[in-house]
Amino acid sequence: MDERHLLNELMKAVSEEKNEHSIRPHFPGMKKFAAFAYVAERLGYRYMGHMPGGAALNNPYFLFQRTSDARQRVAATMADYPDLMRGGALPGMRPGHGLSPDPTARPEVDLLYSRMVVDACGRYNPRVLSNVLLLPVVMAIFLAFPGYTVERVLIAGGIWLVFFALYLVGLAVTRHRRTKHLARLTAAGVEWPPRRAA
Repeated sequence: MDERHLLNELMKAVSEEKNEHSIRPHFPGMKKFAAFAYVAERLGYRYMGHMPGGAALNNPYFLFQRTSDARQRVAATMADYPDLMRGGALPGMRPGHGLSPDPTARPEVDLLYSRMVVDACGRYNPRVLSNVLLLPVVMAIFLAFPGYTVERVLIAGGIWLVFFALYLVGLAVTRHRRTKHLARLTAAGVEWPPRRAA
């Protein structure tokens, strides 16, 4: 999903005054998506993380919730950016550069990016480990067809060790990134993940 389509979907939600807007971005880069979340907040939609029940997906849906002052936000933004709905300049973005924040918006976009990193790190959970631990069973089934030999078992064991080592490296990197971005959010006074209303 390119930037324009992502923005068009947001504008549609704004015009329909939907209480929630969920979207699955297909373009690479959480930094661009954080810039999109900044624009969404100017139009009355706050980034809330992954859709409930969808965090386990490889490419989950993200939830944006309409704020109580959404109409005022939209009115203020439209007063400053009258061509916004017709593809004009975006709030806080460099004119003509799509979802590229200008220096005034950069600190808020960086905090949104940190929230998204924390959310992404939360997806590196025990399910990933269970998939790695299930791999020897799958390999044993496939080895049953050509027959077990010492060489084949050693190759399969070596492949599993590589996957397990990659899992451990990924776990270390994920924990480091999560700690770093949570510290940034805490320093800025941002509570993340947000508490959802019961």
